[in-house]
Amino acid sequence: MRTKPTKAYWKAYRGLYGNDKLNLVPEEGVKKKSSPRARIEVPSEQEEQIRASVWMDKMGIAHHHSPNGGFRDAREGAKFKRMGTSAGYPDFVLPYARKGYHGLYIEVKRRYGGKLSEAQIYWRDLLIREGYAWYEAKGADQCIKIVQNYLGMTNE
Repeated sequence: MRTKPTKAYWKAYRGLYGNDKLNLVPEEGVKKKSSPRARIEVPSEQEEQIRASVWMDKMGIAHHHSPNGGFRDAREGAKFKRMGTSAGYPDFVLPYARKGYHGLYIEVKRRYGGKLSEAQIYWRDLLIREGYAWYEAKGADQCIKIVQNYLGMTNE
């Protein structure tokens, strides 16, 4: 069961389907970081994930987002840990067996910057060793291309 879409969801949706370029603005009280090299506004990792999820929803692609990121108070964090949440687990899981793999896992990072943590490297190595496809995507566009390629939606 899905909940009511958030403002960030609709901004990402309009960016994908209402405008030529994605023009996401941060939620109130959230400062947007810029790339130190280009000095351009770069969407946050959360915004990139929302944009990719909106696209997968629109395409009818079954996927799951692991809600590991974000800020929680100590009690909420402890509850998630007791429920089995594991640091470093990839952002997206697609349950499709293709190209000799059991399924697809994608870790989404910002377009510029962002690197894998030790926990993310652990999960990457484990999943690849166990026969899953695992990719790191720099932004929503790269994430979408990975999904298209994996599911055979492109000629790549």
